[in-house]
Amino acid sequence: MVAAALGLAGLATAGAAQAALTDSLCVPSAASQLKTYPSADALMQAASTAEARLARRGPADPFQDLAPALELAGSQYEKPSPQALAEYCAAAGELMRVSPRGSQLQAQSYLLSAFQIASAAGLREPASLAAYRLGLVSLSGSTLSGTRGGSRRSSRGGTAEVVQEAESAARADGGPCDVLLNSRVLINTNLSVSIASLACSAEQARLAGDNRTAALADLRLARLRQAIAEANTDVAGDYGAQAWTAALAGLSAARGVEDPALRAEILGRLASAALDARPEGSDEVAAAIAEIRAAQPDGPAARSLAAALSARMALARGDLATARGLMDEALLAESQRELPTRLPEWHLLLAQMDPANRDEHVLAAYDALDAIRPLLPRFDPLTEETAFSLYMRRVFQSAVDVQLSGAEGAREPIRVRAAQQILEAYRQAELQSVFGSECIPPRAPLRPEMLAAGEVVLYPILLRDRLELLYVAGGEGSATFHRLAPNTTVGRQEISRLVETMVLSLSYDEDDRWRAASRKLYDLLIKPIEGELKPGSVLAVVPDGALRALPFSALLDGNNHYLVERARVAVAPALAYSQTAAGDAPAGLQLVAASLEKEVDLPAGRFEKLEGTGAEAKVAAATDGTRIARSWVIENFKKSDLVTALTDEQVDVLHLATHASFNGRSDRAFIVANGEVILLSELRQILAQNRTRGDELDLLVLSACETAVGDDEASMGLAGAAVQAGAKSAIASLWPVNDAGTAELMKDFYKRYRGGSSKSAALRDAQLAMIKSGGVNADPNIWAAFTLLGAWR
Repeated sequence: MVAAALGLAGLATAGAAQAALTDSLCVPSAASQLKTYPSADALMQAASTAEARLARRGPADPFQDLAPALELAGSQYEKPSPQALAEYCAAAGELMRVSPRGSQLQAQSYLLSAFQIASAAGLREPASLAAYRLGLVSLSGSTLSGTRGGSRRSSRGGTAEVVQEAESAARADGGPCDVLLNSRVLINTNLSVSIASLACSAEQARLAGDNRTAALADLRLARLRQAIAEANTDVAGDYGAQAWTAALAGLSAARGVEDPALRAEILGRLASAALDARPEGSDEVAAAIAEIRAAQPDGPAARSLAAALSARMALARGDLATARGLMDEALLAESQRELPTRLPEWHLLLAQMDPANRDEHVLAAYDALDAIRPLLPRFDPLTEETAFSLYMRRVFQSAVDVQLSGAEGAREPIRVRAAQQILEAYRQAELQSVFGSECIPPRAPLRPEMLAAGEVVLYPILLRDRLELLYVAGGEGSATFHRLAPNTTVGRQEISRLVETMVLSLSYDEDDRWRAASRKLYDLLIKPIEGELKPGSVLAVVPDGALRALPFSALLDGNNHYLVERARVAVAPALAYSQTAAGDAPAGLQLVAASLEKEVDLPAGRFEKLEGTGAEAKVAAATDGTRIARSWVIENFKKSDLVTALTDEQVDVLHLATHASFNGRSDRAFIVANGEVILLSELRQILAQNRTRGDELDLLVLSACETAVGDDEASMGLAGAAVQAGAKSAIASLWPVNDAGTAELMKDFYKRYRGGSSKSAALRDAQLAMIKSGGVNADPNIWAAFTLLGAWR
């Protein structure tokens, strides 16, 4: 697969046939053989130039500038030195890793090659850097999308990944670096590769005296293991202990970082990670806090960090008075910073230390976040974690929790309304974090009074210790959100496992385990609002976390009836990106249907031949076998074909029968064309530049996509597909579906949609027809994969 990819040259020239130099030199566990090689000096100079440019990169994509510079001509018969090759492959891999136009599959390949070359030559510093970057690639998600009707490399779910990683660790004979020397390492789960890579990076960096890389690798490793511990009670003890060990090792390395400000910052983050794993801390943590103060005695950031960490240790000892005093000191110091990024977090800590005034402190955290949120970078410049995960998620969740916990008696309507408003801000912030605020401008949410009779909006809220449901039903006059009694028998972890069981069982179609999970989820999510779902109702769900991967239409009630038999179903990433005020479909729909049937090899991976997509595109453009007017079909399309079609005509529906990927970083979400990939952000630009009126594309259909189960960002990427592409609605598949089933559903959907049905009604009726057919297509593995995202009318 790697050998078939086109490399940097292929990406730079949109499908050029020649192999790139990077593919020839940076092949893991294989000796490259070229007629001539670039000199070692040329490789090292190219690598140095690329590294310098990448180090100072801003929001602009550096790919177009750097990709050609890394394609060097051969000038000698002698193979360059391992140092030159390792540095060159590491730079090429880093470009692939950070650029939205880069291939994560090739980033892994190049960085693994750089590590193996450096390791074989005993070059510890470049080996540690390559391993660290390899760990970051794997942390970003799946490197290859699934393919319709073909093999699937995607994860068998978050829980399965944890189990596999734990079993792999138990079987491992050598250390983490030995894992990366295995030629088949990249067939492992991303979690396994991430943990091995980060642990190896820390090990090699310590041996090389590179304290900064060692400390950062241990920091990411500690946070990753702690996240696993918090999300999986079965392994919480083991992974919590491993997180503690990694954090302490990182503290030891961080003491050797020369820059005082950087040393204080890294020590603070590692001490915080250590206290996450073991709140009481230790002498090593106390010593680190003292070193933070000593590193910058007059710096407000260091004073703030040291005071807050000391307060956490005091809280663990039960000394609340000391803890509150230290938190007041931390808040004062943090407020003196130019950008007080930790102010919201400190207010949350104070809420733990002053439980009598918890509500006040949590809402102060939310207000503080609201003030700094527009100023936060999308990614943390030190660890490349998202600002959303570092600074926002806990604050949003805590604010929602506080509002709902206090929703009693006369205060209930006010509290519920406030919780819903915070939820909407939460969902929009999450969406902007995934795609970038420049791609997802904020919108005013749909107001409850705009809902028609029979339209119901449901907010399921997954909290650590309970499930909360908010809903509003249209047609009530002054419609308002209602809160149902919280369900304390389940929490976020239990529901996530139910979703994982249902989706994996249903999508792989190997067993019937999905049925029990489906009934349980129906009882938890739908049964409490069954009375609102009258015949002809629309249920619009704004899902939380793992629920974004859930095929709601296939939830089973106690009588073994699917939810789709009771109501039309739509999903929206946020209420603001659901139904627009004007819900009617434009008259005389104009449609472009583009398909890809041929197999293509790209830097993003090898995408198998799709047998039925050409016929599917023709079905989309026909009624009863007759081609409709104002429709265009493009077979084996290229990006230029789409540009031409969307420039020449005003298009309302764009149907793309091709592979699509939403796995990994969502700024890399793409569709596959003939010899190239088209980012969803590029598709949005094409649509925006070529439209002659101000409204959005009415419908985008993506019939061959797949999301990674257990990957919230990938699921959010799919849920935000319509928004990202600039469409009112999208219909997309949650997992690969066979060609015949897809064609049948699309044929029926378009017939009904062009006949005047709303999008939600047309999709529901097409799914019901497949259920009633009683044949192969009645299997929910086929019809339940398709979900309506965004506007439902």
